[in-house]
Amino acid sequence: MTEHQLNSLFSALRAGDRDAFRSLYDALSPPVYTVLLRLVGDRQSAEDLLQETFLRLYRTPPGPEVSRPRAWVFQVAHNLAVDHLRTHRAALPLEDGSLPVPQPDLDLGLDVEAALNRLSQEDRLLVSLHLNGGLRFRECARLLGIPLGTALRRYHTAIGRVRDYLNG
Repeated sequence: MTEHQLNSLFSALRAGDRDAFRSLYDALSPPVYTVLLRLVGDRQSAEDLLQETFLRLYRTPPGPEVSRPRAWVFQVAHNLAVDHLRTHRAALPLEDGSLPVPQPDLDLGLDVEAALNRLSQEDRLLVSLHLNGGLRFRECARLLGIPLGTALRRYHTAIGRVRDYLNG
């Protein structure tokens, strides 16, 4: 779905069109869920965060000043996931002073998934935002709070690692 189509749906949603919300959910929920799952590492939390993301969208759709609606939705999802991780990681005991890296509980048996799991959580998120979320590198960088050059370098390095793993 193009940004123009998403902007039209956002306008319709602001006018109270429930079908627009349904269309937005159908178009954006799969990539948002994928990104959330890669970020938080478990299905239940990712599903809860997905619902919270779209609940916020429904309750308070962004105004017409939002020119990149896809990036806006991913920003909301990312912020919710970061808050979730902060809350839940604070309760975890730390034995060696480091935080555990959550691993998705998918049993897909795919080499690609295994290759992605070998990446750091930050690199998995970057790759997922770009590939699954359809965000441009500039949007990914802004969302992750890193310079554009760093996002590009990390993405290409991560994709190289995935390629190397898949090639044996």
